[in-house]
Amino acid sequence: MNRALLVFLAVAGVSVSGPMVKWSLACGASPVMIAFGRMLLSAVILLVPALRSGELRQVLRAPKRQLALACAAGLLLALHYTAWMTSLSFASTFVSTALVCTQPLFVAALSGILLHEPIKREAIPGAVVAIIGAAMIALLSMTGEQGSLLGDVLALAGAVLMAGHWLCGRAARRNLPALGYMTLVYLVTAGCLLGISPLLGGFQVTRASLGGILVLALVCTLGGHALMTYLLGYVSADVVSFALLGEPIGAAIWALVLFGEPVTLPLLIGGMTVISGLAMYTLGEMKAAKREDRCN
Repeated sequence: MNRALLVFLAVAGVSVSGPMVKWSLACGASPVMIAFGRMLLSAVILLVPALRSGELRQVLRAPKRQLALACAAGLLLALHYTAWMTSLSFASTFVSTALVCTQPLFVAALSGILLHEPIKREAIPGAVVAIIGAAMIALLSMTGEQGSLLGDVLALAGAVLMAGHWLCGRAARRNLPALGYMTLVYLVTAGCLLGISPLLGGFQVTRASLGGILVLALVCTLGGHALMTYLLGYVSADVVSFALLGEPIGAAIWALVLFGEPVTLPLLIGGMTVISGLAMYTLGEMKAAKREDRCN
C-alpha cells in the first residue's frame, strides 16, 4: 500500500482518540477505566504475535535496567492517559489535543535537564511561538468564558508525562524489538491503570462505553500509534512528526461531526498558534540536524 496513504490513515486513526474518549465519558465510563480497556485490549491483541515471534521473551530477558525503564515508561503512559482523558471532561477536544501535542517541547526541556542535551537554537523560535499559543489558551480559560483552566493544566500535565514516557522508552528500547517492547509496556500500563482505578472513579464502565473503548484500541492504538511505529521503518521520523501535527485538526473535525462540538474563534487562534509553533520547532530540529551532519 502507498506509504503516504498509510501515514494519512495513521493520523486519521490517532485523531479519533479524543472524540472516542469523550464518547466513552459521556456513556458513563471513568477516564481510568477507558484507558485500562484501551491498553488491555491492545496488549491482548499484540500478545499472541509477540509470543510466537519470541520477541516478548527477548524483551523479558533484557538487562534489569532496561526492564525497569520499560516499566517506568508503562507507568508514565498510564498517568498520561489518566491526566489527558480527564482533561477532556473540562476542555474542548481541539484545545486538549493541541496542548497534549506539546510533548516534544517537554522532551527537549527534560533532555536538557536530565541528559544535558540543550534545545537546538534553530528550534527555539518555534518553541516560543508554541508557548505563546498555550498561554493564549490559558488566558482565555482564566476568564471563565472560553474553555477551562483545569482542563488546560491536565492536558499539559499529560504532555509532560508523555515526554517522560518517550525518554524512558528511548533509553529502554536500544536493541529491543518493537513488538515485544510495545506488548510489555501496554501490559504494564494496563496493570498500573487497574491499580489506581479504585482511587480515581473505581471500576466505572458501562456497556454503551465499550464500543468507544474498542475503537480506541483497534483504530487509535493499533491503527494509529502502532502503525506510526511500523512506518518509522519506511519513512523518516520528520515525516511522522509533521503528520502528527494534524491530529488536533482531525480531532476537531471528528468532534464536530460526531457531537456537533464547535471551536470558538479565540480558541481556534490559540490552538493554531500552538500547532504553528510546533511545526516551526520541528523544522528547526531538522535544520539543526542537517547542520550537525555537515559539520561531522
